[in-house]
Amino acid sequence: MKKTTIALADDYSIYREGLQVTLSADDTLDVIIEADNGKELLEKMENRLPDIVIIDYKMPEMDGMEATRLIKQWYPAVKVLVISMYHDQQFINHLMDNGADAYLLKDAEPEEILEAVNKLRS
Repeated sequence: MKKTTIALADDYSIYREGLQVTLSADDTLDVIIEADNGKELLEKMENRLPDIVIIDYKMPEMDGMEATRLIKQWYPAVKVLVISMYHDQQFINHLMDNGADAYLLKDAEPEEILEAVNKLRS
């Protein structure tokens, strides 16, 4: 079975490392890109395209909203899971309007993250 490739973008390396550990527990997932912000993510995606991007909303240089909009414009087949501490329904609707395929709160349990990834790849 082909592994599902993942890109992680979050300006907190400790959170990215935690996601990496969570995702590596599933041997059908392969994290191929890690980035500190949306700009770095898009630059790295020019060389290797992931199946799914897990991206934080609030980051320096380019936030998750702008990066999601560009990912969906340039690479429509890539699925985007936005993670954030914001839980306002209007905010979530705005994310979805900009192309996000899924949304989770940043304090989601590891099982919830894996479940969301599995839904995106099916």
